[in-house]
Formats: sequence, C-alpha cells, structure tokens
Amino acid sequence: MAPENTVEARLEHLPAILQIEQACFGVDAFNRRQMRYLIQSQNPFLIAMAEKRIAGYMILLKRKKVSMLRLYAIAIHPDFRGKGLASSLVDKAIQIASASGFSKISLEVRTDNHAAVSLYRQKGFEVTKQLSQYYKDGMEGYRMVLNV
Repeated sequence: MAPENTVEARLEHLPAILQIEQACFGVDAFNRRQMRYLIQSQNPFLIAMAEKRIAGYMILLKRKKVSMLRLYAIAIHPDFRGKGLASSLVDKAIQIASASGFSKISLEVRTDNHAAVSLYRQKGFEVTKQLSQYYKDGMEGYRMVLNV
C-alpha cells in the first residue's frame, strides 16, 4: 500500500504525529516541543496519509555545506505496519536526496529493530558503525549509510 498522498507536516497534524511517535518509540520518543520545532524547521517533515488518516511520518535533516542527508526519523502507526508505507517513505527520502544534490543518506536504527534494519538493507543502506548504548534503554544502534 503506497500512501494515498505524502504532504508536508503542519502544526495541526501534531496530535496525530505525537500519538504515532509515542506508539513507536516509547521512552525514546520526541516530546511536543521537539516535534513542534521540527515541524516548523526548514527541514522536510512529511506525513503519509492512508485511509484518510495520518499513517506515518518521516523527518529529514539537511545541513548546509554537508553532502549527507540524515533520515532523522521514520514512524508508521501500528495499524498501518506491514503495508509498504515505510518503504515508500524511504524511496521518497532517496528522491529528495538525489534532487537536492546529496551524495549520501545516513540514519541510526536500533539493532533489535529487525524489520527496519531489513528494509534499509533492501534499499541499499550499509552498516558503517555500531553505536554502543545509543538509546535511553541501553540498546545498541547501527549507523547506516546509503550512497545516492
């Protein structure tokens, strides 16, 4: 299931985004103030709509004079998992990186998030670093990079 449409997040989407954030990330979730800042920043913050609901979102971070785009966060509401939405969002990130002149995309992911690690590997991302005790609960992470 591809998203019915993908649009820039606005402040009116904040409650639904926070609900997804909490369901997906728990103790590592961004708070309202952080999400509000990210929505209002100049960085791409896209929401994926499906069945007339916000089904997921993706946050990308662009830094001036850096050739790497950071896939900062991607989250899919539990009701919409397993339907290809995350894959569609990663494809969108790759399109944005390519169109914006970035040569690489980087991300961090929990080592125990097997579905996400598998998806990123399918898209061509490679683990470049193991991050010890990267998450609040002590879980390790991977830094993964894709050459665009």
